[in-house]
Amino acid sequence: MRLRNKLSLLAGSSILIIAPCLAKPAVAADDDHALTNVSGVTAGMEDGYQSAGSSSSAGTSYAGIGYGDQLLTNPITLYKVPNFDFGYHKKTESNDSFPLINTGTEDRVLIVEDKNGHLNWNVTASLGKNNVSNSKIESNDVSISFSAESKVGAFLKKAPSKNAAPFDYIGENFISGISMFENQTTINGEGTPKVILQRTLNNTDSNNKNNKDSLAVMITFVRPNSAQLNLDLDKQPYTADKYVAPITWTLNVTN
Repeated sequence: MRLRNKLSLLAGSSILIIAPCLAKPAVAADDDHALTNVSGVTAGMEDGYQSAGSSSSAGTSYAGIGYGDQLLTNPITLYKVPNFDFGYHKKTESNDSFPLINTGTEDRVLIVEDKNGHLNWNVTASLGKNNVSNSKIESNDVSISFSAESKVGAFLKKAPSKNAAPFDYIGENFISGISMFENQTTINGEGTPKVILQRTLNNTDSNNKNNKDSLAVMITFVRPNSAQLNLDLDKQPYTADKYVAPITWTLNVTN
């Protein structure tokens, strides 16, 4: 039974949005020929000839090349997004920041699978409004801070694919062009998205050391201090109340 003078703090069921930001031509591959279904090209003669027509001194033929959509054949996908449960508390605890519940299991994770390995991308998070009816906790009074501090904060792991368990500990916050948020990155009720995970490949430097591999990358929030909810003591209610807000996770493929 919950005590009536306790406060419940949660970032509710996470919402994910996959939003590739690439301008792609509205052309599908008909077969192995770039000239198939091109106006003016004689059907069946894509590898053949064009009749010169009535003129014996001029004729028109065509040259073409096509490219398949890399994101269809080798997609980048947002696979898992984490829920953040900060538990039940009492105002008399006199705290204004609250760590995550210590579950001891590695279920609180953000996972992106990159089967492409040649495109830059990032994942942002934005905090929505308190959706609890009649709650006295104002959305703009709440923020969530992420910690990347060694041994207590979130950390990176990787695997060849999203289903290739277990993921291996990376040991650094940067590998294969992968990096996670800066320490104490904060999202709040204003809804401004913040970059939580990104891959930046150096596609112009011939000597670049970024491995353009396909992989799955995880940020694990298993440690309680990986994230904390912030709410000033004077904004906390004495009576039973609850704050639950959605977090929107957005995968952006940038180029």
